[in-house]
Amino acid sequence: MIPAINKKLLSFFLIIALFISACNTVEKKETQKPIPVESKEKSIVEGSFNAASGISFDSAQIQKFLNEKPLFKEFRKEFDTFYRANNYHYVWYDNSGLVPTSGALISSIENVGSEGVSADILYKDTLEQMLHNSVNLVNSGPDINMELMLTAQYFYYSKNIWAGSLNNKAESINWYLPRKKLSYTSLLTDNLSSGLIEHRSGPIAAMQYDGLKKALALYRNIDKNGDEIRVPLLTKNIRLKLNQSSTVIPFLRTRLQQLGDIQNTDSSDVYDAALAGVVQIVKQRYGLKPDSLLTNEFINEINVSAKKRAEQIMVNMERFRWIPADSVSNEFILVNIPEYTLHYFEDRKSVWSSNVVVGKPMNKTVIFSGKMRYVVFSPYWNIPTSIINKEIKPGMKKNPNYLQNHNMEWNGGNVRQKPGPRNSLGLVKFLFPNSNAIYLHDTPSKSLFNEDNRAFSHGCIRVEKPKDLAIRILKQLPGWTPEKIDAAMHRGKEQTVTLKKLIPVYIGYFTAFIDKDGQLNFRKDIYNRDGRLLQMLQQ
Repeated sequence: MIPAINKKLLSFFLIIALFISACNTVEKKETQKPIPVESKEKSIVEGSFNAASGISFDSAQIQKFLNEKPLFKEFRKEFDTFYRANNYHYVWYDNSGLVPTSGALISSIENVGSEGVSADILYKDTLEQMLHNSVNLVNSGPDINMELMLTAQYFYYSKNIWAGSLNNKAESINWYLPRKKLSYTSLLTDNLSSGLIEHRSGPIAAMQYDGLKKALALYRNIDKNGDEIRVPLLTKNIRLKLNQSSTVIPFLRTRLQQLGDIQNTDSSDVYDAALAGVVQIVKQRYGLKPDSLLTNEFINEINVSAKKRAEQIMVNMERFRWIPADSVSNEFILVNIPEYTLHYFEDRKSVWSSNVVVGKPMNKTVIFSGKMRYVVFSPYWNIPTSIINKEIKPGMKKNPNYLQNHNMEWNGGNVRQKPGPRNSLGLVKFLFPNSNAIYLHDTPSKSLFNEDNRAFSHGCIRVEKPKDLAIRILKQLPGWTPEKIDAAMHRGKEQTVTLKKLIPVYIGYFTAFIDKDGQLNFRKDIYNRDGRLLQMLQQ
């Protein structure tokens, strides 16, 4: 956790800052013009920010500061870019002392723990001493060390909270989605102009991040209280039905109240309709079948400690920090691997979803993005060499009729499966060309969609409702009516349709997220990716 800055000192400092703000509001409106924030890296145009103080300093002071505070050297370029653009003027000071934005920055640093990061405040003792001196020497003029310290703390805060501290290491943990690129200097310009310490994320990422931030506070509070209830498992792994009694029920009521899922509780040991209704709703948030049966699988989910859930939330907050505000189109497809769900977005709102089957842990579905270009009806399945060697050739040795029995044929030295209802790709596939050879497709194995855990494929993504997906995608081509789509799926002859407008496809990995109804959801970490990311965050 982050060490706290002396709260009395902070409070006094903020009072001084607010007093200065009241005295200088009119002047600031005349001298500082809001600058729109940019999400992409760019250089600041000289003169774009009117420095508050009008007092310049020797540029050599920046190098001196960084030599004395080497942990900030990673921001050397940002220091040079920002202060060169502002003619090496003090920006955290005006004629009355520190500007109010400095108080907002210190307050943000003080509360950084609520953002789900574990980075320490760099040079905390030095910062506290500088704050103390600033409070006691309000009229002594600007202090270059305080000036540069605030700028350095701002850059460090921006990196950890807005860009994601592990943003530049995402690919090392197999995350190949587009990532946020921020200009810390442009953000600083904007924040000094507005007087606020903030960064505007895209609406989807912001909704997720803000919801997870609230959930983090809830689970940390439960952990802090230290009186977590653990619900005993049902004996002999039985399933409790409506109106049955069990000694487990009072513990269940208390645990659900502790997690905020019910408001009031009693000591009854009857699994009544009210409690069963709550269980049915909560089961959906863990990706379990939304029935009213009370099972040990559900009990195991709600028994996960608040500390573990808080860590799970922290990991996913970091992932959402990486998402650029401008990378998401109005219409796109998102597949969340641990959720086993495909979401179709229009006007950046989820309007439709379908269950999916994803890659087995040994054949992980890759986290990446692409653009859908083709819909292929009645497809051939061109079988990968690895499957030919591991499965088909051994099968042919045991049974000379293996290819015929599986509706397969040789095709130029390779093997392919003919179109039809027995084809492993089903009746339609959706292509977004990529080096990972991953695509969306139908499947004849419909029963797998009834499973809670649906990691069964070789890496591609099987869609439960492929016809509905085709209808949504092909609405951009008016001639492709639902009737024509159905006929093409069952024709038995491969047909490729090229889209006029490409549709972005994002394959993501979020084990904690907010659903479209604003409810917190958790999913199992099926590829064991959370632990490594958590360890990197804690380091």
